[in-house]
Parts: sequence; structure tokens; C-alpha cells
Amino acid sequence: MSEHKHSSAYTRRELIASGTAASVGLLLQGGAASVNAQTASMNTLDIPGSNELVASAMPKAFSMDEIQRRWSKCREWMQRAKFDALIVPTMPEGNADIKWLTEGIPDWVVFPLQGKPTAIFREGDQDSAFEELMQGKLDVRASLLNRSDLIIESLKQAGVANGRIGVGHLAGTLRYDEGGVSYTTLDRLKKEFPKATFASAADLLMRVKLARGPEEIEALRLSTRIGELGVKASVERARPGVLQRDVWFQIAKAYLDASGESPGRITIRAGAEGNTADGNPLNEIIQAGQILSETLSASVLGYNCQVNQTICVGKPAPTNWESTFKYNIELFEALVDWAKPGRTFADYSTFYKQEIDKRIAKLGGKPYTGVVFHTGGALGDGPRMGWGRDDENSDLVIESGMVFTIKPRVPIPGLPTPSTQIGDGVLITEKGAERLGRRKLEPITVT
Repeated sequence: MSEHKHSSAYTRRELIASGTAASVGLLLQGGAASVNAQTASMNTLDIPGSNELVASAMPKAFSMDEIQRRWSKCREWMQRAKFDALIVPTMPEGNADIKWLTEGIPDWVVFPLQGKPTAIFREGDQDSAFEELMQGKLDVRASLLNRSDLIIESLKQAGVANGRIGVGHLAGTLRYDEGGVSYTTLDRLKKEFPKATFASAADLLMRVKLARGPEEIEALRLSTRIGELGVKASVERARPGVLQRDVWFQIAKAYLDASGESPGRITIRAGAEGNTADGNPLNEIIQAGQILSETLSASVLGYNCQVNQTICVGKPAPTNWESTFKYNIELFEALVDWAKPGRTFADYSTFYKQEIDKRIAKLGGKPYTGVVFHTGGALGDGPRMGWGRDDENSDLVIESGMVFTIKPRVPIPGLPTPSTQIGDGVLITEKGAERLGRRKLEPITVT
């Protein structure tokens, strides 16, 4: 993937040019607290092969062969769904559909069953590197206003004026069940093509991406491995009396150094669930005995796989902390073992809830009905599945080539929040699931 000067996600090179990386470095001066020999095993984390994870060693782009593999697969799915063309818009939270089809940042893609796709940009946002990557296999058009006119021209050129046209992000999209396509744009298209049929292609665009190609799998494998460096950074920086933001910046620096791309997500909090920080560095002081909850993802070629870990910071630790985390490890490993091709995601969620319910019935604690797995890919990819969240995706079946994060959470008896959590990317193979992370899974208490 080329580096686009208009991308909302800064590359490390751009951060350095703007001075942001230097600012991060100043905030991190002093680094992790010094560790003496007696406590070293509790204040650092050994991750095999982590010295290989440097920005210069990362893949520089997806190949044109990979992009054409995606196009061929998409057209097979379109044929089955009887779509003559797709029109795919940008989305407010992530841009997975557009990225998967183009590895660029156009506003719209018109993707016909036959013939050249068209990428439609806001004028001034085109990138020559993008056009070079496409090698003339995709048309590039741009307009400052009325980009619906370019969609109309592209559909006419594709000869689908009377066809069945799939619309991405029309309905049933992750977090946007009613979609988010502009009324004005769709109204203009319907008036221009009164004999065409327009239907949602959101489900197709989500499902077609789930079984990944080799280049995608490698990017997600690297994302998971770099994601673990965030856990290592937390172990080395988090201490009682340290600001949460200092830990946040230590993780961000680790990700920038390893991948050269801005992080996918860093959301951490001590004494509360990590997501309550909403990805922000906070001026909160970590207290002794608090559980630090983390949802982390590093970005490789714009692809992200989550890594999740809870850490106890200082003493005294909550009474049930270590035993609960050890059970969480057992549950995580059981979920990895269970993830085999042919099993449904809905049954997976049920298995997870049954195991948690058995634990709660025995030891107490609050029930948890959140996400048990999260699809690996570009931001905005679905689905996110768990007990009570299977809805229209309950028929999804685990397939070889899928990559997703398994991230069970287990409530700690007697502690309102946070729960313990372990999460890692896994690759589904014909024989089962392969964990992509390399760190040893064990309770971590830093002092």
C-alpha cells in the first residue's frame, strides 16, 4: 500500500516531519522505571522474535496480484448474489470496504461485474502513487462537487443501467444497522436509472473479506506480534503513581518504531474497562493494586488485529485476581481449540457463555455478554460477535483462512470492574486455530 499524503492515519515518517514523534519522545524521556535483579522477571516481558519487529522490515505494500485476487473473489460473490455492479462508499468509522477493493482512499468505488472498476475522489485527493499501483487496471475520476455525476457516468459506461446494483453501507453495517448512504446521492441514482434495482451489498462486502489471502494473513500476523509489544511496554512502564498517559505514549512509541504506522487502537485504563478510555491518553494516576485493562492493535499496511491483556499494577492485588486470570487462560485456550472450520459463530458464542456461566455459578461475579471475537482486518471490518450480539450474523461459519481476535473476559469476584481479559489474533487453518501471538500467557503483576 502506498503512503497517501491525504490519509487520516499518519505514517511514522509524517510524524517525524511534523515534529509529533519528537514530542512523543520528550514525553517518554526517562522511559520505564529502573528494575533491579530481584524484580526483573515481574517488570519486563520476553516475547520471542520481537527484535525482528522494526519498521524497515515491514512489508511496503500489497501487490497488484493480491488486489486482483480480491477482485476475482468479489466478482464470484457478485455473480452468486446476482449483482451487475457494486457502488461502495466511504464509511464514518473505518474504510474497510474501499481499502479492500483499492488499497486507496477514494470517496466511492464503482465495481462492475465486468470491465474496469472506477475510483472516485474528491478533487485534490488523488494520489499518483495510487494510480501507479493500479497499473491502469482501474479508472480514476475526481470532482470537487457533485461526485454522484461521476458515479452515474461510471455506471453508464459499465452498461448496467437496467441491472441490479449493490450498494455498500446501505443497511446492516457494523454499528450502523440503518446504514449511512447519502439520501441525495441515492435519490439521484434512482432517478437517473429508473429501471435499475438498488439493494444493500453491505453483507456481501463484509463476508467476502472474511477468508483472507496469504498477503493479508501475513499483515495480520505481524499486527498481532507488534500488538504484543504494547503489552511489553505496559509491563515496563506501568507502576503505582504513574500517569496513564505515560503508559499510553510508551505503547504508541513501541508501535511506531515497530511498524512505521500509527496505531490502530490504544485504549487502556486502570480500575475500569479499557474501552472506557475511548482510545485517549488520560491524566489519571495509576493506584497500587489496580487492574490495568488494555485493548491494543498495531497497524501493518492498514490492517489490525487486537491484542488484549489485563495487568495488576502494584500490591496488594485483588483477592481473586490471579486465580481468575489463570481461569481466563484456560478459557482462552479452550476457545482456540474449539474454533474449527464448519462450526457456526453463533454456537461459538453459546459455548463461551456456557463456560462463563459455569464459572459465575461456582464463584460469583457479574455476568458478561460482550464480544468474544473481533474480526481482524482494516478498521471498520465486521463482524464483532458474542453472546447477545449474533443477530443477522448468526449463520456465519468458521472457515479456513479467517483471522480474528479471540478475547474472552472473565469477571473478578468481588471486583466491580474491570474484568480479566486475554486476546490474541488467531488464524483458522484446515486443522483448527493457530494463535498468532508469541508471549507466554500468565498472570502479570508489576511492582
